[in-house]
Amino acid sequence: MSHTLFLMRHAKAESHSRVSDINRELAPRGRQQARDAGLELADRGIQLVLCSSSVRTRQTYEGLFLRGPDGEPVPVQYMEALYLGSAELIRQRISEITDDISSLLVIGHSPGIPNLASDLAWASAPQEADRIGCWFPTAAYTEFTIDVGWSALADSDEGAHLAHVQRPKHAV
Repeated sequence: MSHTLFLMRHAKAESHSRVSDINRELAPRGRQQARDAGLELADRGIQLVLCSSSVRTRQTYEGLFLRGPDGEPVPVQYMEALYLGSAELIRQRISEITDDISSLLVIGHSPGIPNLASDLAWASAPQEADRIGCWFPTAAYTEFTIDVGWSALADSDEGAHLAHVQRPKHAV
């Protein structure tokens, strides 16, 4: 049983807004980042997306324009718990996914997403794990090969192997 996990930080949001943080929208650069990441992820076989309920993560998902083999949008589950959720909480949500889903994308926020990515990368790529922990800009994502069922990730990093880190061009 092998799974693929993508952990993505939302694309660049407006830095100042008259609305609450959860309602901040993507900046024009963020919209472009989402389109670019979508082109990179288009043929990766993503079957399900777990996405924070914030406006900027929703817009990131929409901007990725991910489609399944049938041409329909990849199913998404919006979760309030992923808005500013900790690495542990994100890990718990991932562990609840059924094993018939072989490729999963989680779109969330810092520090939860980079912390979890760093934790999962530590055993297979400790130097890259440190870089992830220090520099995970907007629209960055990691790809992991998971050699265990999703439920095993609830309390263990075993079976997770870092395959790739993608940071957007011109990331700050």
